Amino acid sequence: MLIMGCGVIGAGYGLLLSRVADVAVLTRPERAAELSRGVRVTLSDPSGERRRTATFRPRVLTEPPQGADTPDLVLVAVDRTHLAQVLPTLRQLAGRAPILFMLNHWDLEGELDGTLRRSDYLVGFPGQVGGGRGPGTVEATLFPRGTVLEKGEGPRRPQAQAVASLLGRAGLRVERQADMPGWLAVHYLQQSVTPGALAEAGGYDALVGDRRALRRMVQALREGLAVCRARGIRTGRIAPAPALSLPTGLVAGGLGRMLGQESTRRMVLGHMAHGLPEWRAGLYEVAESGRRLGVDMPVWWDYEQRLLTGE
Repeated sequence: MLIMGCGVIGAGYGLLLSRVADVAVLTRPERAAELSRGVRVTLSDPSGERRRTATFRPRVLTEPPQGADTPDLVLVAVDRTHLAQVLPTLRQLAGRAPILFMLNHWDLEGELDGTLRRSDYLVGFPGQVGGGRGPGTVEATLFPRGTVLEKGEGPRRPQAQAVASLLGRAGLRVERQADMPGWLAVHYLQQSVTPGALAEAGGYDALVGDRRALRRMVQALREGLAVCRARGIRTGRIAPAPALSLPTGLVAGGLGRMLGQESTRRMVLGHMAHGLPEWRAGLYEVAESGRRLGVDMPVWWDYEQRLLTGE
């Protein structure tokens, strides 16, 4: 299999998948030497008590494989802001190998329209691994669940089943979703709202202890769900949408407890250290969708203004 994007997700999932598959990484020439030395990956359980470290040493490619070297699966793990850069390469591989997108995205099908046919790719989400990275290292939490994959329709169904089996053999627990693009958009809200809430509260620990800020974050998430519905997404059965319909104080309390867990704190802060530009881009993207679709988003737009002005 071929991985595109060797950050936390690419290296973490790549290490796990290398137990059961031959893994190669396609990278820019300037990064090839670094990856050839391997990536030191440390995976901790959510408590942080059990840690295991190994070096992920994939085959490193700087050009798309050709002919008999065509992979049996392409796993795309670049972040949202870099996806456009790899689309020309994916277009070359389309039809020769199944493509699996494992990333956060607000409208993946919209971005891929005109580049790839829907039958060329599968959609998943790599929620079992999350954390931070440094030069040649990854520090991440391995959660007991969180890998999500579409069920697939028509010719994609057997491909999706084969990918689910591969992930399962690598020790990952896979949840199947019927509406994966819709699920992905709802999940995108959780990451995208975070930089605004943190900026308003004054930091992570301040947010956890600020009930008013947490209530505002709940309201912003509800505004984001309204945008999803305006896009035609049926959010009723997609978590966390059902929980967000509960009384605001109750939801804010649960959100504070979740953010207060050490495993959540470690994952969010680790990801923010390198992924904050992607999160901010997501906040702006959802805000613009609200304006375009005529959805009122007062809290979300307040977050947007705060980030734009640095207040």
